[in-house]
Amino acid sequence: MKFTSLAFSVCFLLAVSPFTALQAQNNKAPNFLIVYMDDLGWSDTSVPMMDSEPESKSDFYQTPNLERLAERGMRFSNSYAPAPTCTPSRKSIQFGKTPGRLQYTFVHDVLALKRKLKWQDEVSLADVLKASEYNYITGHFGKGMGNERMETIGYDEHDEFDGTAANGNYHGERVDLKSRELLPEENPKRIPELEERSLAFLDEYAGKRPFFLMISQYAVHVPHHANPEIIEKYRNLPRGKYLRDEDYADPAEMSEGFKGSSWRLQYAAMIDEVDTGLGKMMDLLEARGELENTYIIYTSDNGGGMRPNGPLGWGKAQLFEGGLRVPFVVAGPGVKPGVQCDVPIVQWDLLSTLHDLSGSKGALPSDLDGGSLRSVFEQGNEGQVDRPVDGMVFHYPCYFAPPITLIRQGDYKYMRHLLTGETKLFNLKDDYAEKNNLAASMPEKAAEMEKALSAYLEEIDAENVQDVYQARFEELDHFEAMSKEQYEKNLAKLQAQGDSAGIEVLKQKLEADINRFAKNRIEVEKNMKGTHWAGGAP
Repeated sequence: MKFTSLAFSVCFLLAVSPFTALQAQNNKAPNFLIVYMDDLGWSDTSVPMMDSEPESKSDFYQTPNLERLAERGMRFSNSYAPAPTCTPSRKSIQFGKTPGRLQYTFVHDVLALKRKLKWQDEVSLADVLKASEYNYITGHFGKGMGNERMETIGYDEHDEFDGTAANGNYHGERVDLKSRELLPEENPKRIPELEERSLAFLDEYAGKRPFFLMISQYAVHVPHHANPEIIEKYRNLPRGKYLRDEDYADPAEMSEGFKGSSWRLQYAAMIDEVDTGLGKMMDLLEARGELENTYIIYTSDNGGGMRPNGPLGWGKAQLFEGGLRVPFVVAGPGVKPGVQCDVPIVQWDLLSTLHDLSGSKGALPSDLDGGSLRSVFEQGNEGQVDRPVDGMVFHYPCYFAPPITLIRQGDYKYMRHLLTGETKLFNLKDDYAEKNNLAASMPEKAAEMEKALSAYLEEIDAENVQDVYQARFEELDHFEAMSKEQYEKNLAKLQAQGDSAGIEVLKQKLEADINRFAKNRIEVEKNMKGTHWAGGAP
């Protein structure tokens, strides 16, 4: 049951009193730094997310500075992204609400686009800190969250200079969207650029003013690009378990698809270069005397796109653990050092967490889904997260992948297929690989979780998958109509010019467009009849 606004405020004031006393003693507000990776899997760093699971870390990728952060702080074995694809996660982390409540649940949510939904009036991470009495400066560099530019949701400094468009995937490979010019080789996936901007921000404000900085990396999203020198470093390291001969081939001899998406040396080099930037930021903060006063969080927007994801099933775009469970390392004032925490957390907890840790007395929205993580940061497995909602709900009525909705409560994860009604129940404490479906053997538990899930979906007026399919068909009809309209305009010009060759090219383009839209419709129709639980890709 949700707290009332008054009850929430009372609970909050009681909860923050120890921190407020500490803050008054130090007379110093804490800083916050979030490094947000793109498509980084749970086991894709050299930090083990679960000590008892050898494959919860990589035997090839190297992240020594993340190891350094983990020694000072805490690793979470059960940390979740809000969604298995990027855009809904990037909205959810900003606003402290599930993608289901925000009504944007998967990449290119056609129903949300049809409804022309906006989120500028939501309270963001930046808003929470700026509303405090501590004069926070806020910055966001890198990949945005879709419709809104970061400056419209409370960020003072940002790098969204490409016209009016919010930074998206293409900004990780192109100078700007208008010219379509590729980034220079010395700035792969904008990693060096983001490092430079972030260090400049910290140099300007660390030790002078409380700050919140979020660096949203384009790495390690496809297509993969990396520093050639770092690639060569990994070429000469002992081969990891999942490396193949193809990973060591000359890129000039590779097919474009393989070169752009599946070369593990590039993948390793991107992770490495981001980690180097993390180390430089930590060094700068230490030199300014601010490292111990800064909460640093390293995590990812969804599960890994490079499979396998250690022992976890599937990966990006799927609702099995490989698509949702992500690395999460945090260090900062009061965070218990050098330990693993097994309490389930999710990124929509961070808005309440920053509000709590900053000692802000500003009001919070009454319809948040997340709770503060301060208790678990300070006490590890002895702590708890008190959320207004019982459990964590992931609603995914997707048109390009199996549509599933699920809830995790305690150790149990209950999943329902939105087309077939089939259900799955897993005890993730014992079975995080999700091999043993307990739905038939534990019907009472399944029924209990179905009731909680259904109540939440009804409360938020959750998107209906059939409405999503219809919105996709309408979108494809619109695209086809636009293509034909543009064809008629260009045809008239070419006819007036007597350009027969140009007319032929124009006809071929229209035919290709119509064929592509027809293929898209067939794919949606096929998915509407699907009974599978995983597969497909955005």
